[in-house]
Amino acid sequence: MAILLFAGSFWIGGPTQVAACSCAGPQPVETEFQNKTAVFSGKVLKIEDRNFNLLSQSSADPLTVIFEVKSVWKGPSESQLIVTTAKSTASCGANLIEGNEYMVYASGNLGDLKTGLCDRTELLQNATEDLQILGPGKTPAKIVDLEHSGAGTSKWILGSGLVLLLAILYVSFKRLRIK
Repeated sequence: MAILLFAGSFWIGGPTQVAACSCAGPQPVETEFQNKTAVFSGKVLKIEDRNFNLLSQSSADPLTVIFEVKSVWKGPSESQLIVTTAKSTASCGANLIEGNEYMVYASGNLGDLKTGLCDRTELLQNATEDLQILGPGKTPAKIVDLEHSGAGTSKWILGSGLVLLLAILYVSFKRLRIK
């Protein structure tokens, strides 16, 4: 009898949706606008994972996202902006995809902007309420090229580190052979 009651409680309650990231959900447009450092719309040009440590990976590792800014409502008025987010939605990272356009709400210091799953950041095509309330944004005033200014920098650093490591190993083995 107890087993039937226990099994029946699952059937009555039904499945529930569970997420590792827990937040109250996006606030109203006006509240998010007031609380954020930057509000803009733009296209994701590049997403870069800068954690090169193959032994220690986490869903909370930051991804660096470069946006081509279309309109600005608040924050830096630049043609491209860098925003970071956690790698996975399990760690409240925004689910961003290269080539898609988004309405972005970011917080943090200028130059260190962050967004996530709990912000109003969403596909631009789904942000009709935001666009109606905020009105037309402004075209970015300053033209910058963040996508190419640091392009390949991470690969050069990784490559240089690998060469240095190989040189150290070579010298160490040479010394061991001499003794």
